[in-house]
Amino acid sequence: IPQISYASTAPELSDGARYEFFSRVVPPDSYQAQAMVALVRALGWSYVATLASEGNYGESGVDAFLQSSREAGGLCIAQSIKLPREPRPSEYTKVIERLMETSAARAVVLFANEDDIRGVLAAAVRANLSGHFSWVGSDSWGAKVAPVQGLEAAAQGAITILPKRASVPG
Repeated sequence: IPQISYASTAPELSDGARYEFFSRVVPPDSYQAQAMVALVRALGWSYVATLASEGNYGESGVDAFLQSSREAGGLCIAQSIKLPREPRPSEYTKVIERLMETSAARAVVLFANEDDIRGVLAAAVRANLSGHFSWVGSDSWGAKVAPVQGLEAAAQGAITILPKRASVPG
């Protein structure tokens, strides 16, 4: 059965032998990861942390970022943190505490869902660390307001990735 997706970005869906009748209209997450690596390198950052929501999107996205960073060279990954599927509020506090263990890695690359982004930003505010981290967010954050609403001080300066969109006439 042919399938066309407007939102599935998992890189493994690009395997034509396994998903012979699948097509998508958005690029796979591996493209976002390459763009994030290029961005981090262009900004001169060489020591970064990664944060993923547990599940295909978050884990595959961070894996693609790690692979692209190895291929590009010049990046050191301070740590890779994974949030559980349904984290308790204390989990977000633990994330901020872990990020502070390698406080020199102020850039954090996120492949996380909206709720996890909000939770991490809120934990940064509670820890009085607004402005400490430079967030690089994937398309799950993109141009959305919901993940940062009321947490603007913690998100200030964040750079987010969003695939180019265009309207098709008719």
